[in-house]
Amino acid sequence: MRTFWVTLLATFLTLPCWAALSSQNDWKLHKDTEGIQLYTLEVPGQMLKSFRGVMQIKAPLRQVAAMLADVPAMPQWFFLMEEARFIKGEHVEDSYVYLAMKGIWPVHPRDAVAHILVRQDPITLSIHVNVVNEEGIMPRRDGYVRVPTFQASWRLTPVTPTHTEVEIMGSADPGGMIPIALANFLVTTLPERTLKKMREHIAKPEYQDLNTIYNKNPKLRELADKMQFPQ
Repeated sequence: MRTFWVTLLATFLTLPCWAALSSQNDWKLHKDTEGIQLYTLEVPGQMLKSFRGVMQIKAPLRQVAAMLADVPAMPQWFFLMEEARFIKGEHVEDSYVYLAMKGIWPVHPRDAVAHILVRQDPITLSIHVNVVNEEGIMPRRDGYVRVPTFQASWRLTPVTPTHTEVEIMGSADPGGMIPIALANFLVTTLPERTLKKMREHIAKPEYQDLNTIYNKNPKLRELADKMQFPQ
């Protein structure tokens, strides 16, 4: 198992990090409200801007990681998420999930299959989650536009044993026609509402006693056992 984990870490570190290609100075602060900083980034040749949201949450790293890994519960807090479920992969840290997003009139709902890779920095203990769409895993679904390209990342960084910094970044070609006004609205609204709802959701009882989550999905316990958490 140790060999698998080291191999996964090495593989992840060789992946091109799209966010790192741009200097932090390239991100433009769009909004700073209620403890959440929202940034946008112009990407040449791309209709939609990339987005980045950062906040601190009053919860330990272990708790935040368990909530993020509880994929079927994501529609309860991720903005416009209609369905999320594991579809393939023996281990959570290298798996595939199906994601379906609600549409906002006049735009059709979207869906995608995402490849998830998870690693932890052994020095900072930050947990990095890389999400990239993958074609050819599932047939297209009637009534949904399959997203041709998207990539996203989460970074969970322990600030203290009881506080965690959460960062989400994303970039996508949603496919089809989307009004520019709606596209610009979504770029900043999605991370803002998602982070706010995440902050509320993690206070639920099932995330206070993680055995509730681990008993529902033992693979999440396996993932937690491979990681280090601040004491």
